[in-house]
Amino acid sequence: MKEQRIKKAEAVFSAAGPVVRNAILRQNSFCSKDVSELAAAGYITKIKTGYYAWSSTFEKLSDIEIVSLVIPNCVFTLKTAAQFHNLTSVIPATIDIALPSDMRNPVLPDYPPVVIYKSINKIYKIGMEEIPMRYNCVKMYDRERTVCEFFRMRLQFGEDIALEILKNYMSGTKNIQKLYEYADAIQIKGVIKPYVEALI
Repeated sequence: MKEQRIKKAEAVFSAAGPVVRNAILRQNSFCSKDVSELAAAGYITKIKTGYYAWSSTFEKLSDIEIVSLVIPNCVFTLKTAAQFHNLTSVIPATIDIALPSDMRNPVLPDYPPVVIYKSINKIYKIGMEEIPMRYNCVKMYDRERTVCEFFRMRLQFGEDIALEILKNYMSGTKNIQKLYEYADAIQIKGVIKPYVEALI
């Protein structure tokens, strides 16, 4: 591929990126053969079918940014949110996201590995906040919702993990009133309240 075409491709990613869909590339006269050549030469990186990033930019993207750019409706939850909020010292092996229960599962990126947890619409947006990143804003459950999620899913993750997350929460910035409000809405207040009272 000629240098002029490579520079044009870079300009497309610079203007529309950091992640660009196949449809945008086609609109800018890059056919599937061009895309394959750019990928083979290492100029672009395939994130998932139909989604590409300029390779030098892709290396600067965090795993959270990559997932949010290809699954824009997702909210980061559980282990991913716990690590972000310093509620655990464990580095998760996967990126955990929440999606509305009535939404079809999207095609996941080739990397990083993603685990989807479905949430009923009634509680999906509780505790959702937007976190500014380098290239976009990502949706993440706040500290209180993250604690509630571990108690809501304590049978899957274990009560010991939920209690560890709660202890770390109680030793840092906390809002007990908000925690109880969320727990009440998610119907786990009766479960979490005795643990909170024991740690106050």
